[in-house]
This record gives sequence, structure tokens and C-alpha cells, in this order.
Amino acid sequence: MRPYSRQTTPVRHLLIFLAWAFLGRDMGLGASGELIPFKPLPGGETRIQRTLLNMARSIEGQREMSVTGTNVTWIDALLRDLDAQWARARVASQANPHEAMARLEARLTEEVGRRLGHDALRRLRQLELQAQGGRALLREEVAAYLDLSPGQRDKLAGIVTQTDEVAARARAANTNGKPDAVLLQGWQRLRKAEDTSMPRVLNPEQATRWREAMGQRMDTGKFERIHPTAPEFPDGGRWLDGRTARMAALRGKVVLVHFYAFQCHNCQANFRTYNRWRASLREKGVEIIGIQTPETEAEREPERVAEAARKAGFDFPVLLDLDQRAWNAWGNSVWPTVYVVDRRGYMRAWWVGELLWQGARGDQVIERVVDGLLAEADPAP
Repeated sequence: MRPYSRQTTPVRHLLIFLAWAFLGRDMGLGASGELIPFKPLPGGETRIQRTLLNMARSIEGQREMSVTGTNVTWIDALLRDLDAQWARARVASQANPHEAMARLEARLTEEVGRRLGHDALRRLRQLELQAQGGRALLREEVAAYLDLSPGQRDKLAGIVTQTDEVAARARAANTNGKPDAVLLQGWQRLRKAEDTSMPRVLNPEQATRWREAMGQRMDTGKFERIHPTAPEFPDGGRWLDGRTARMAALRGKVVLVHFYAFQCHNCQANFRTYNRWRASLREKGVEIIGIQTPETEAEREPERVAEAARKAGFDFPVLLDLDQRAWNAWGNSVWPTVYVVDRRGYMRAWWVGELLWQGARGDQVIERVVDGLLAEADPAP
């Protein structure tokens, strides 16, 4: 990190210390040593991607925060709790997911600051802003920190508005699953250009302060393990043939979880692949779990579900998800969907629909992810 060049007086140091003491839960230190506001995005802010949890989950983010030893178990448990709350809020029709995310981000920053200290919190903040790109300049606390003028704020908002208007037109034109290629390319071009054009709105002094506050740059777009932790299977759920499973007990293994409904033709097309995986990956330490969430009335009958599972040759635990508790906990929306969970319980990839649909090789995509996870020498960051 670059040192801060301004001279400070003892009185200034005292004021900074007192400010941190009283406002530490809501503030984070910039790379320069100055206090920079650290607040979660307001629930009504939808222009800026929420990246804080992604950075906290990632291998690189945890490494940058120096998460080691017993803190590995601690942060995994914290993120499991936060992710479970987020999944519940996301599927609740009356909930505002952005408000829920704002609350979770506030708790994450508080817990990281308390457990890991100010340096870890500062680095997490820097990675969050880096991942948000030029749009981070729209954040109210960032604008205040850089002392942006009303004119500068208007210019930044105008750049984003132009991009979002093209995005809205592209969504509107996407009928019958056939997107407008020209509009889509135009949106992608504008979105990529924001990260260059928005910082140019800053004057030289502001640009210097912004670079210093962002700390060492990293390519956050290549970070691994940014997806949520896998939810625990519901307590009291009915498992076929007495074969039960718990995500907590599967820690240390790569797990493939697939949602299906036995009368769904797209699901049936995947059954042979699931059985092949079971036969070929078991010795490598890979577990397969089926979750049968009913789509029809017949799929609500345990006896028919069990008969269908035996006929399909399933030699792995199958949860009968009659009340859709597992479906909702995972935020699932499509039959079939396959999730890949790593040895620390984080989702690393998923495939929606038939694995071999019209020449697709979703099975190979999943297998490459699994091989990569098995090759990780140490699942800890």
C-alpha cells in the first residue's frame, strides 16, 4: 500500500483515534490511514452490484484478510448463517431482498472488524469496491470521502443511466429467449467502458486519493469461490430407504446435489449420468445426494417416489422434499438442477436443465469442476 503523504499533527492523530473509537463499527480505514466511511449499500440502491459477501467467501479474499487457523472455521460458520438468511429472504414474496442484503452486509462488517481487526476489515472493503468497478463512485460515502461536486455526481449518474437504459431495452427485446445481439453487445460495451470513463470524472487530487483508498489492485473477476455456502438439509426430512445425509457431516468431501421430480422428462434424462457419477466418483471421495421436490400430485406420494428411485437405480441418499423446505433453502427454481459443493461447503458451480441437452456436455463441465476441487491440496484459504 502506498503511504499517505500529508503531514499530520498530534491533535489530528488524537481526533482520528477518537473518531475510530466511537464510529469504528461504521467506518473503515483507507489505505492512507484516513477514516473512510464503511456502510452497507442502502436497500433501495440497485445500480451497484453487491459484492461484499462474494469477496468474504472467496479464497483470495480470505487470504487477503489473513484468515487462518481457527478463524477458518469461524468465517465458514458466519457465512453459512448469513447465506441461510439471504436464501430465506430471497424466496419470501413479502421481503425486499436488497434491504435484507444490507442488513447482512452490516453484520458481516461488524463481525469481521470484531474478530479479525481493522486491517482485515479495510482490505475486505477495498476488495468490495474494486469488484464494483467505476460504479463504486456512486456510493454516497465514497462521494463524500472524495468530496465530489454536484456536477461530478451528475456526470457519474449520467454514465450509469445510459448503460442501464440500454440494458433495459435489451431485456425488453429478449422475447421467447431470443436476445437482441446488437443491444446486448452495446450494453456489454458500455458496462465495460464505465470502469475507465467514470474515474476520469475525478480531478487529479481525487484520483490520487481514490487509488490510495482502493489499495493493491486485484482482478476480482477471477476470484474463486464467490458463491454462497450450501444450506443444511432440513431437520426432520424424510429420506428414502433410511439413507440420511447432513452437509455438516460431509465437510471434507466434494458433494453433488441434484434436485429432481421423478415424472419430469428432463430430470429422467439426467438419471443415467447420476448413476455413472456414483460408480466412478465414489472412490475419489465424492458424494451424491438427490432431492425429490414434487411438481405433480403423484410425486407427493412417498411410495411412488421410492419405487421410481429404485427403478432408476439410485444408490445414494434421496431426500423427499414434500414441503419444499430444501428447494426454498437452496433458492432452487428449475427441475433438474445439479450443484457442486466443495470440501468446505461452498457452492462452486451448478448446471440447470438436462446435462446433455441438444449436444451440450454439462456432465463434462461438472466433472472438470469436480476434478479441480479434488486436486486442491488444501481446501483452506
